[in-house]
Amino acid sequence: MTYAGEQCLRFALQDPRVQNLDKLSRYYIDYYSQRICKLYILHDSSSNPFRSLLPYALEDLPLLKSISALAARHFANTGYLFDTTVVDSSAHASAKSANANFDALRFKSQAIAALAESLRADTPKSNVKDTTMATILLLIFLELLESGLDGWDVHLEGARSLVQFCQSLSRSSAGKKRGSEMGEALRAFIDRQIETLGAALSSPDSPFMGPDSAGYQCGGNDGRESESIIRSFLGCPEFLLRSIHFFSNQRHLIAEANLALYNDDVVSDRIQDTVAMLELTQTFDSFAWASGFLQCQSSGSSGCPAEIQNLCMLSEAYKTATLLYGRQVIGPLSPATENTESELVLQLLNLINALRDQETLFKCLLWPTFIAGLHLHYLQVERERHHQQMFVLDSLRRLWDLTSCLNVMTATNILKGNWRQSALGFAETQNTLQGVVLDRHWLLI
Repeated sequence: MTYAGEQCLRFALQDPRVQNLDKLSRYYIDYYSQRICKLYILHDSSSNPFRSLLPYALEDLPLLKSISALAARHFANTGYLFDTTVVDSSAHASAKSANANFDALRFKSQAIAALAESLRADTPKSNVKDTTMATILLLIFLELLESGLDGWDVHLEGARSLVQFCQSLSRSSAGKKRGSEMGEALRAFIDRQIETLGAALSSPDSPFMGPDSAGYQCGGNDGRESESIIRSFLGCPEFLLRSIHFFSNQRHLIAEANLALYNDDVVSDRIQDTVAMLELTQTFDSFAWASGFLQCQSSGSSGCPAEIQNLCMLSEAYKTATLLYGRQVIGPLSPATENTESELVLQLLNLINALRDQETLFKCLLWPTFIAGLHLHYLQVERERHHQQMFVLDSLRRLWDLTSCLNVMTATNILKGNWRQSALGFAETQNTLQGVVLDRHWLLI
């Protein structure tokens, strides 16, 4: 089996164990090293946890197969065109994509079988290996590459159960060391970013949206912490992730209170809490966060002004999207502020445009771009609304070119559907968090 350009392949990994693998596996391992490792992290570096998985994969079959499946799936996606790609269809795929798609399915099946065998082999008293956690995380990313629709939540539920199991073993074994840096980084990513953004656009019956999820409380963070670069996969500040998660939980609680016909005081308390978090989010200082982030990562160096400004704009994009999301949770009861919804939408679109040429940062903007597109109905002038729809589609095309993740196409299809319904005169709720968008478990990152 051959692929275009295969004669030009350079295997970056020179580990003798790699050379003992078959040619196809070596190809996908190298592809993973060259393309995938920098895809799901803000800044690539020697500390990149995705690249640090490679030595472990050479000794762990489930992890090796999941890496190969992920690489094959991404390679298959590169054969699609943005304007002709249809999620879950290979009708427009090239020959190389069809071959790689077959490889991805085969490696995925082998990864799941090997993972199941590995878990069966573990005794109840054994510690769950970091490679097991990594395998599950990569299977989640495989679902993202395949569309970002459902599937990922099943893997996430399994990952959370394993995390809880590891924690219980750690507590019961006083002399046992905590997991490695790799394991801790992967667990932090699962807890903070996948679960947070997955819950934000999932059906209200999602198991990740319960009242006690993650234990986030209103006002529980002052927003001044600096994440490790290992954990900064999306460039979204920790405080804003907490805000998004809080609003997701409030959406669940407010809907639950209304369905249960609770008295007005209960619903009012929920709304007041949401308003308080909106006010805290509004005061978040993106510039201070960006300055502190870069200083922390540069061993005392303050970072150049351009870097700080760009990272500040990325943070502001997430902040503005978070405000739009939080206001939508309580709808017309949102508090009056200095910025109207239409002004927030235009501000968010301008931030996205300003980062267009910053590939490293722009690739992190799917969630904010989707939120902007979902709220274009706030723009009252039809010509302006149409112009911004074209801008959002162009931004999504740019994201597709950078990532080749089918969840970009998922986001595109959702927005197009909502815009069509709006144009036909459907209620504005069709463009909101209360509409058809939340009838599935979407993960748009």
